[in-house]
Amino acid sequence: MDRRRILRIVIGGWLVAVAGVVLWDHFTTEDSCERTQAEGGAPRLAPNQPNGSSPLASAMVAMDAQLQHTLEAVLADPSHTWEGRSLAAHALTGLEPTDDSMLNSHFEAHAPLYLLAIDQFNDAPSAATFNAVVQACTDCHLGTCPGPLDRIAKRRAQSM
Repeated sequence: MDRRRILRIVIGGWLVAVAGVVLWDHFTTEDSCERTQAEGGAPRLAPNQPNGSSPLASAMVAMDAQLQHTLEAVLADPSHTWEGRSLAAHALTGLEPTDDSMLNSHFEAHAPLYLLAIDQFNDAPSAATFNAVVQACTDCHLGTCPGPLDRIAKRRAQSM
């Protein structure tokens, strides 16, 4: 083999490896908490979790799934009724986070508001009370972990 061919093979392999690392990073952090504000510091990335999600992250994934399921069920119902729908509440303050810095005073203040919004939805299911749950999630994530905000916005019920 001549030197040029060997050089092309080495450079090609290197480019494939770099592209693989970039893609891996993109797909493993897309739905994670991408940024959080340290007190007075710059936004930083939450660490990738090679051993799975934390209990708090897992609860939030379950919350998102039930919001999506409920919204899809209402949309699939010909009368678009909210009657009889309910959401499970998750005691967020007792769960271990991905990173301890994500449990800040904003989170501590907003986590109970999420539970209140769930109670209000379960007492009187409607698009308005469902959207209040979605808003509680949004309000908490605005000051704690803005990574999932686009995903949360997709759970909002439109006028029906």
